[in-house]
Formats: sequence, structure tokens, C-alpha cells
Amino acid sequence: MNAQRITTAQADIDSVRAIADSVGCLIEEDFQALADITPSTAEGWRKRGKGPSYILLGNRYLYPRDSVAAFLKTQVRQCGGKVSAKELL
Repeated sequence: MNAQRITTAQADIDSVRAIADSVGCLIEEDFQALADITPSTAEGWRKRGKGPSYILLGNRYLYPRDSVAAFLKTQVRQCGGKVSAKELL
């Protein structure tokens, strides 16, 4: 019985994922997996405006793919080569 509930829940998530994908969005679970964050971290980011733009549709958060891509670009860090102190002066 418990395995059947898990299978049904996974089927529901897969259905929502397919629909979200068809309109160019990620579901919250996929964004969390991509960012390697917990649900509470995603909630904190939304409250502080730190993460990508999102859509609240009913009780579900969707992340437009272009917003996620723009957010990722803001996270790029440059590896600087070694510069001597003399060159900085």
C-alpha cells in the first residue's frame, strides 16, 4: 500500500513536471536539485529575493527557465590568475 502511494506521488510529480516543461518552467523540486538546496533554503531565497524569479500558481512554485538561466549567470565567478603586488601598484 505504501509503495503504491509513492508510485502515485511520483506519477503526479512527473505529470506536473511535463506540464511545467511545456510552458518553459522548472518545478520547485527540479530547481532545488539543480541548485543542491533544501526546500527551506529555496523558501528563504524567495523571501529575500535572492534566487531566480518564480511563479506561484496555486500552491506550486514554478521557475521560468530564462529566469533560472539569468540567475545562473549572476553566480559565475572568475578565477583570476596570480598577479604580483607590484603589478597592482
